[in-house]
Amino acid sequence: MDHNEYKAYLKQQYSHKIRPLQSVNDVISAFQKKLDLVETELSESEIIFLKMTILNYTHAHKNDPIISNLDNLNFISYEVVKNEKSDYYYNHMKINSGNERILVIIESQLNEITSNCEELKVDMLIERGIDTSHVKQDTPNFFAYLMLFDN
Repeated sequence: MDHNEYKAYLKQQYSHKIRPLQSVNDVISAFQKKLDLVETELSESEIIFLKMTILNYTHAHKNDPIISNLDNLNFISYEVVKNEKSDYYYNHMKINSGNERILVIIESQLNEITSNCEELKVDMLIERGIDTSHVKQDTPNFFAYLMLFDN
């Protein structure tokens, strides 16, 4: 299947699942209905994940005036409580030890959300949705969003 065929396939398969862009706070609220999320402080080893996240956001938002002053950013981290509701994600990550946990990190000014669990991150990005301008203009962001469903 060539690139254009794949794009047509994605549109045909998943266009009905497209969600309008929501704030990361709305996504957190939606997932708090499915999972037990508690605001948390990061451990020393988890700070590395936050630092990588900041670098990714800095790169992705390099033309954004907010990013020019990193002091304005406010990261909030959540722990996904390990219980029956979260078994799917914990099993996916194969976390067995008691000190490892699934994290969700948001930055509301940039409207960014991430997780150290790829499956949860994808589910949250799907829930977050996409700006309708990307859909109307068939941008690469639109197709990246559709690919989340396909993966």
